[in-house]
Amino acid sequence: MTYDRSEYPAPMDHDTVRTVGKLLIATLSAILLLSLISVLPGVDRVIPGTPVTFVGVVGAIVTVAIVALLLYLAPALASLLRSALEGPPAVVDDIASIVQLLVVFLAVIVAHRGLAPLFVPLLGDAGWTYDVVFLAIALPPLAILAARLYVSLEPISELLAERVTRGDERDEQAGIDGTGGE
Repeated sequence: MTYDRSEYPAPMDHDTVRTVGKLLIATLSAILLLSLISVLPGVDRVIPGTPVTFVGVVGAIVTVAIVALLLYLAPALASLLRSALEGPPAVVDDIASIVQLLVVFLAVIVAHRGLAPLFVPLLGDAGWTYDVVFLAIALPPLAILAARLYVSLEPISELLAERVTRGDERDEQAGIDGTGGE
């Protein structure tokens, strides 16, 4: 069965692919930069008069940049997938939405991990509130992702079964018996 591509956005254009590629490279570069900064001599020292380290401050700045890149990347990646994938429009939309939600959830987790060295020491005994705030932020995208996965399970598995068995049908039509011979 073929699907009418007119129901999809225009085929991948150069600018969309370039933008997504640029965002991915920028995100990976920021992660690499943070890793390199964390091994510099003296960055693990506490800033005088505070319970925060230099690496905590620099890490928080780089984390904010990474989170911003991920949040900007999420809808661009979904758009790219909608243009690139073939299949029933509902399934393509489900897959694109799942990927977008995963990237948003990842941004929340990155923010939690990256901002902790800055904020948890400042909160002292109330440091547990930091985790509660991020739990409250992470639960909505996770719940929506779970619902989307549940709703998408049947259509995606049906499409997968159709594609796999169609391959078997083509083999049968070509006279291949599946045992390595014809």
